Amino acid sequence: MEQKRISDLLPGFETALRAWGLSASSVLYNLHCCTVMLKMHEERGAEYLEREIVADYTTSVRKRYDDGEIGRVYHNNVMRNINRFLEYAETGKIVRENPRKGSRYTLTPEFERIADGYLASGQFHPNTRNDMRWVVHKYFSWLTSQGFSDLNGVGVQQLQQFLVDCAKQLTWGSVYDVKLHLRKLYAYLYETNQSVSPFAALLSFRIDREVKVYPSLPQDDIAKMLSSINRKTAGGKRAYAVMTLGAQLGLRACDVVALKLTDIDWVNGEIKIRQAKTGRAVVLPLTESVGEALREYILGARRGADSKYIFERLKAPYTPLQSAVTIGEIYRDCCKAAGIGSTKRFHTLRRSLGTAMSASGVSVETGAQVLGDGQINSMKQYIYADSKHLKMCALPFDGIAPTGGDA
Repeated sequence: MEQKRISDLLPGFETALRAWGLSASSVLYNLHCCTVMLKMHEERGAEYLEREIVADYTTSVRKRYDDGEIGRVYHNNVMRNINRFLEYAETGKIVRENPRKGSRYTLTPEFERIADGYLASGQFHPNTRNDMRWVVHKYFSWLTSQGFSDLNGVGVQQLQQFLVDCAKQLTWGSVYDVKLHLRKLYAYLYETNQSVSPFAALLSFRIDREVKVYPSLPQDDIAKMLSSINRKTAGGKRAYAVMTLGAQLGLRACDVVALKLTDIDWVNGEIKIRQAKTGRAVVLPLTESVGEALREYILGARRGADSKYIFERLKAPYTPLQSAVTIGEIYRDCCKAAGIGSTKRFHTLRRSLGTAMSASGVSVETGAQVLGDGQINSMKQYIYADSKHLKMCALPFDGIAPTGGDA
């Protein structure tokens, strides 16, 4: 294995993963698996990546699987991620087949032409484009299996049967995605005179997806966490600025890492960013507490004078933070220091802000605007966590007589 410094591997690996076509969440998951292994190197005083330590780490993962501590899927994902990391360490790139970049479906030339035209019809986020490609290729491959080489003769009956087949194989969340992108596909086909109908009515049925309600951090715990940070140290100043951005403005970890000096408009009291997840330009208020936390860190702890990014490493070389995983680790350490049990999800602060706005009576539209979400539906997860107001919606059991049993 080629000798590479550990400190030089992770930033380049993240860049390679993004170029490889993985979603933001998949990139974070890959980095998390590798960060644990690299910390094992640091604990043993290894400056370079060593195969013996890698073998010890994979052995420990297998032992956890054998002992029943982790499941098969998690075990396989970790092993696959480590193999990707080793490939990057050896070659400087990831060259194995990426399922998100291509397709496992074989299409006829006509269906291939239509799919390429549809995918090139607009500026889509990479994650959205991957979902579009999957649905379109799956649909056209299914049509091919039914004897169609083009869209001639394809109508309501075929669409209904395809959706029924999907419902037998996929989760309701995936069926929702299939329906959504089929509707967009046929809207494109109708506008370009390739279909006699957009089938809007057929593809407008409701699908109730399972919604996970993640917990938020109580405001008292957030205040406790912020007050427990030692702001006399460089690490404390950085942590306080990061936590304040998350707690008061709801910034995502990826946007905190990408925050630049030029994003701060000190004169007008604004922070202007383009969200990494949505691509939306957002203008947020530079509140007094957020401004003070940033000023304290930039002037009192930041040492990378030539960097355009605000947050950097605490030790030389003082380069910008390269991974949103680091923000999660800062959050975890702050919670641990405050005696608050928490996971490594910095996103909890964003969820807490959304829940607090909902509980205080802020409208859904205003809440979505503050958080920079493109759709008001994104606020639903915060309403679900607002247990105080949800209890007001509960119906009494008055007049409902119990039946069955000993009643």
